[in-house]
Amino acid sequence: MLDLIIRNVVLPDERPGQDIGIKDGRIVDIRPALDIEAVEEIDGGGYLLSPPFVDSHFHMDATLSYGRPRVNASGTLLEGIRLWGELKPELTHADIKDRAHRLCRWAIAKGNLAIRTHVDICDPSLIAVEALLEVRSDLRPFIDIQLVAFPQDGFYRDPTAEALLLKALDKGVDVVGGIPHFERTMAEGARSVQRLCEIAAERGLLVDMHCDESDDPLSRHIETLAYQTQRLGLHGRVTGSHLTSMHSMDNYYVSKLMALIQEAQVHAVAN
Repeated sequence: MLDLIIRNVVLPDERPGQDIGIKDGRIVDIRPALDIEAVEEIDGGGYLLSPPFVDSHFHMDATLSYGRPRVNASGTLLEGIRLWGELKPELTHADIKDRAHRLCRWAIAKGNLAIRTHVDICDPSLIAVEALLEVRSDLRPFIDIQLVAFPQDGFYRDPTAEALLLKALDKGVDVVGGIPHFERTMAEGARSVQRLCEIAAERGLLVDMHCDESDDPLSRHIETLAYQTQRLGLHGRVTGSHLTSMHSMDNYYVSKLMALIQEAQVHAVAN
């Protein structure tokens, strides 16, 4: 007995008239005219059935906040960070939760059923963490939400960040995040990558780190991230996000860097 059969659908490879058998939340059989009983059946009506969209990099605590406290006139990352710093003291639990719920309802309606969202932990109240943990729980039947503990103000630049990040992880945040290029020196950025990867290794968690979100060819924290991934045996559990400085780097250096990233099995979200 299956839990669900979706009958008469077309698969992405264009096979028509397929039935999909599902048990315990997993697809267990795909074939035409599936001859087995199920608790529930849905007639697909010959429509396309495909995996959902996945949003692999988002900031849900800031969603739908355009123009607050004012528009980013320069369109730059640094002005955006400054504006977020101005907005943070005005945020409420209800406001964050309401905006996140609205965004998630839109995502579900468009077939986006998985979101990895970074959440700012550089706030003593951890108000955004608390709100998004509730949103994750509220919407668990409909969408998979993965939370990244993100030290927006810098892991070492903000003297409270390490304690707050650990507290957020204790509350149930899923992934260790970082922003090494926002630290005050390249050395502190590299040190933050090491410490954050060590925290993830100690706790058996994933890593998703903002890396080198600039045009500076000397911003090479993705190299450190790949090295620490190999050193700590985190292969396949680490993601580097943005990586925009790579387009300014010397081609010879990048040829070595890409091999290192591949060996470490570091994922790239190049947005």
